[in-house]
Amino acid sequence: MSVMNRSFFFFLLLISVCFHSCITDIEEDRYIKPKLVLSCYLVPQLDTTILFLTSSAPLITSNPKPIESIANAIVEISNNSAHWVKMEYDSENQVYFIPQTVFPIEEGKTYHVRASASGFETISASCTVPWLRETNLSLVVKESINDIHWGKIYNELHYHSYLEWTDFPGEDNYYMFCNKEFYEEEWWDWHTNFPFEKDTFYFYRWNFLYDVDINTCIYSDKDNDGKKMSVLMIIGYPDIYELTLLQMDRNCYLFETSIMNSIADFQSFLLEPAAPLYTNIKNGYGVFGAFVMKDYSFELHNTPSH
Repeated sequence: MSVMNRSFFFFLLLISVCFHSCITDIEEDRYIKPKLVLSCYLVPQLDTTILFLTSSAPLITSNPKPIESIANAIVEISNNSAHWVKMEYDSENQVYFIPQTVFPIEEGKTYHVRASASGFETISASCTVPWLRETNLSLVVKESINDIHWGKIYNELHYHSYLEWTDFPGEDNYYMFCNKEFYEEEWWDWHTNFPFEKDTFYFYRWNFLYDVDINTCIYSDKDNDGKKMSVLMIIGYPDIYELTLLQMDRNCYLFETSIMNSIADFQSFLLEPAAPLYTNIKNGYGVFGAFVMKDYSFELHNTPSH
């Protein structure tokens, strides 16, 4: 499948999918009919839309089953809920996909998705892609860290630094800061003891940035409409500091924050979280959301005075 051998992108929800089973309250292993779980983020800046489709499963059961991709489903996407385009299934990576050359994603537009599979109720959802707004993002390096606690964590000098940006007024805005990395899928050759590339198959993933209190850098502009916003972080001092700003829709924001809250609620992986994950999927679970993204690169020439 040629399009899947191009450089395309796996989203934040890669780390989210494993939590979708934490929805139902199981007592004494009683039977609850599973539902479809759909996870998909629309991103105009990426060349391919990727969709994960699995089924829900109880956390507490005497007969646990692995969460597997639903491969025989009909998954369709639309920009008007009248004309639908079918998404293809990639069996190697167990995802449904559609390139933007076939179905473009545009800022400000509303999209719809639906999925059906034997033995499950048909699920559906809609979302609106946010506009990429100018935020005048800047990075201000303040001071080196001499705190004993941080000295134990980092082996080299790090700095207090502020990310500062201005909220776009008159609308609800949600922000997440990440860094990212490419990595290639490799297979290990046990005869030569060297790795080699499989199909030059590239992945792209985001890693959350964290503030000085180790909280994920995800924010709402509630009570800050049109105001200057900032977050104190700890960074090293490279010559160039790169990050990605994701401007999210409400579905993305509520889903990602519900995941973080669920993780915080876990005292044991044998327990259910205190609250279910957010979902906007009718008759199912998961999330159908959207975000726009912009890469930033800050040149850091001089260290601050100590």
